[in-house]
Amino acid sequence: MEENRFQSCWQAVTPPEFPALKGDCNAGAVIVGGGLCGLLCAYELLCKNVRDIVILEAGRILSGTTAKTTGKITSQHGLMYAELEKNLHVRAASQYAGANEAAVSRFAQIVREENIDCDFVPCDSYVYACTPEGAQRVKAEAEAAGRLSIDASFTEQCEELPFPVSGAVRFSGQARFHPMKFACRLAEILRDRGVKIFEHTAAVALDDNRVLTRAGYVYGKSVLICSHYPFTNLRGLYFARIVQNRSYLAALRGAPRLDGMYLDCEQAGLSFRSARISGENMLLLGWGAHKTGHETDVPHYEKLKQEAKKLYPDSSVTFLWSAQDCETNDGIPLVGRYRQFGDRVYLATGFRKWGMTGSMAAAKLLSDLVVSGKSEGGGVFSPRRQNFGMQAGKLFRETADTAANFLHGYMEIPKGGVAELKNGQGGIVEFEGAKIGACRSEDGSLHGIRPVCTHMRCPLRWNPEEKTWDCPCHGSRFDVNGNVLQNPAFLPLEKRGPD
Repeated sequence: MEENRFQSCWQAVTPPEFPALKGDCNAGAVIVGGGLCGLLCAYELLCKNVRDIVILEAGRILSGTTAKTTGKITSQHGLMYAELEKNLHVRAASQYAGANEAAVSRFAQIVREENIDCDFVPCDSYVYACTPEGAQRVKAEAEAAGRLSIDASFTEQCEELPFPVSGAVRFSGQARFHPMKFACRLAEILRDRGVKIFEHTAAVALDDNRVLTRAGYVYGKSVLICSHYPFTNLRGLYFARIVQNRSYLAALRGAPRLDGMYLDCEQAGLSFRSARISGENMLLLGWGAHKTGHETDVPHYEKLKQEAKKLYPDSSVTFLWSAQDCETNDGIPLVGRYRQFGDRVYLATGFRKWGMTGSMAAAKLLSDLVVSGKSEGGGVFSPRRQNFGMQAGKLFRETADTAANFLHGYMEIPKGGVAELKNGQGGIVEFEGAKIGACRSEDGSLHGIRPVCTHMRCPLRWNPEEKTWDCPCHGSRFDVNGNVLQNPAFLPLEKRGPD
């Protein structure tokens, strides 16, 4: 198999197709976003006898973060529980643990009851440490998780890893699966049970309970915003509360099969899990984490391939891709009422790298709110939560970083003229006395744009590895022709430069 650059191993499975919206319509519930979170919300609403459900997706369903995940179903979210116990009251930590433990169980239940073939495998999940200092941290995590009734323990052995560890926290009773097999089958189930799914139908505005698209509006008794980054984020200042980060993954052929799932306790460490891809066992190796638009001198994909070769010399890389995740200032997802739009508009975002259990937990919480007006155990996720101590530091850092990005971007001096770009190169250059963003393809063709994000006018940066224009402020991404790859932007970039 040849190396598949920028396509995940899951994307060999193709989602079912759905039509675009044509004209106005009404619904009992409108869900914006056709990723796993949106589909699970629709499924849970159906289970609670809510009918007349509409899902709106800007592109193809399941083409975003769901297709780029590691596919771990786990309540183990790094070293989360010791931090929650330290910074919040025990009740909030218990709510977080309970919601995610229930999400793991709910996946198993749906797979069983709906007979979904998705390579669902129960397994243990580990966060490991390679230093004595890290070992103390993972031991504290095991103790905190145990106090929250999670089946967690500390161990000094991770024999499956290709290097020794100083310690690890093990969560028992977790699982892994093929996320696209699960989600594609779920979409078919929803279609067969009457849910209307519209693709290529971008939501562009929200007026109370009316979602506006270019093809018409959809009025819903309830509106659930599950679009990864909220498509409407000015009210409530969500653009200042959510950061988008990128990480990198490879699927390896010829590496040993692992029974457990493993993650380094350090942010930039490695992650490991086995997967069954097109009938073949592979190992998924993950590495790296940085804010979108903040590229470094380290070539992420080359670094990942070097790590794979060092750890598993006989393996070969078959897939390489990156994932983009939303993270809140306190690391806790935002799930609940979007009160700036009233009591019937709901929000789910900020799952970090834990979108599988996060999406399932959000579906349970939001469906409860829609049906009964309340949700037991949802306070820790509420967008109106009061934990300024956990949010303040990152909020101030990100505000300062955004200001610096604006200043740097608008004062950046072009690196020569358009004619100086070689094939495969891109960046900020000069054309007829103006500053533009340009890329020259390998065939010599030129692509020029105005390098300003259409979301909130932040100057864009060139991503030389993936040949994209990335927003360092809020994480929007565009291809060389200015088309939107990832939100919150939904308008394309203006064209600039020679025809």
